Amino acid sequence: MYKFAHLADCHLGAHRYTELKRIELESFKEAIKESVNSKVDFIVISGDFFHSNIPNMEVVKEAAKVLKDLKEAEIPVYVCYGSHDYSPTRTSMIDVLESAGLLKRVDNIRRGEEGYTLDFIKDPVTGAKLTGISARRMSMEIEQFKYLNKESLESEEGFKIFLFHSAITELKPAYLSEMESIPLSLFPRGFDYYAGGHLHERIEKYEEDYGLIVYPGPLLGSYATDLEANAKGKERGFYIVEFDDTIKGVSFLPLDLVEYEYFGYDVTGKSSQEAMDDIISELQVYDVDGKVVMVKIWGELSSGKTAEIDPLRIRDLLVEMGALHVNINRHGLRRHERRRIRIKVENIPQVERTLFKENRENLDVLRECDVDVAMELLNVLRRDREPNERKVDYEDGLFRDALRVLSIDKSLGGLL
Repeated sequence: MYKFAHLADCHLGAHRYTELKRIELESFKEAIKESVNSKVDFIVISGDFFHSNIPNMEVVKEAAKVLKDLKEAEIPVYVCYGSHDYSPTRTSMIDVLESAGLLKRVDNIRRGEEGYTLDFIKDPVTGAKLTGISARRMSMEIEQFKYLNKESLESEEGFKIFLFHSAITELKPAYLSEMESIPLSLFPRGFDYYAGGHLHERIEKYEEDYGLIVYPGPLLGSYATDLEANAKGKERGFYIVEFDDTIKGVSFLPLDLVEYEYFGYDVTGKSSQEAMDDIISELQVYDVDGKVVMVKIWGELSSGKTAEIDPLRIRDLLVEMGALHVNINRHGLRRHERRRIRIKVENIPQVERTLFKENRENLDVLRECDVDVAMELLNVLRRDREPNERKVDYEDGLFRDALRVLSIDKSLGGLL
């Protein structure tokens, strides 16, 4: 009986905060440690090993140490590019590490007159045969899938693994319906295991005529939305697969290196002051010590400004309470809608004048502005650049003319 580990979307180097960088790297190290403890014969990483094709060198240094230890333990690492690893100039760090003998790309693809041909790599210990197609920016790998010579791949005997870093159309979650994807029909049939990456979801599905398709999801998550999902209870980890001639067992190993706390608050119907007071009061009862805290605030305020829901005050409170890291999402927060502007004129200058009169009450910076001055300033700013006029002369001219207009507007004295 043999074993391999399947990781994907490590995204090393994704996070900029020190505490998240540490957890990100520890997640990778722990996954490798558990793989070694499980006595795997090899490891596959289905793309986005790093978060960029030329990552921070400190991150590379730590990753290389882990890969070096695996090499000394004679545990091969097989990879394909993820969309973040991909480089059209082949300057990706993946290629540097391959040149050093620390990992092996499996996407040996060649273009011929009749399409694309893939070669297999044979693992020396288990005899497993690996191949795959790497990701490219904006899902451009779909061309390789469309014109792939599948017959030679499907007729190959033995235990076969196909690595890829693309969304499969039939397996996409509903909330990712707009994501670029590749129909399952474009994949070669008859592989024992399809090692997927790219979808930050855990998916395990057996497809007739194909085989077992697995997305392990990220080890931690590279975006705030990933961390929010973690805080809501989503497990992150990787797979251990047992096999001989066929798959004998598949196990998901979760990684629990950090605790999370999620706090959601709907401000709808409350003033900014009421909402802020409630948020501070409710947060004080949470146990956030040593945890990653994800705060989400949404809804429409009945009065006040969204800026009065102060993220710095919220963050400072949670840090004082011992939070390891705080992320505050206010994208769904909005102030009460002002009345709609109604225009009953057809002449364009009149429309502009009416728009200004109607809307200046909604914006503090415009409230004291004279309408005639505003209209003259608008005319100045819409002047097109003359043929052969240098950009710097054009911009200087606009600036001088605008100052001339504003200088005659005594009502703007306090705003300049």
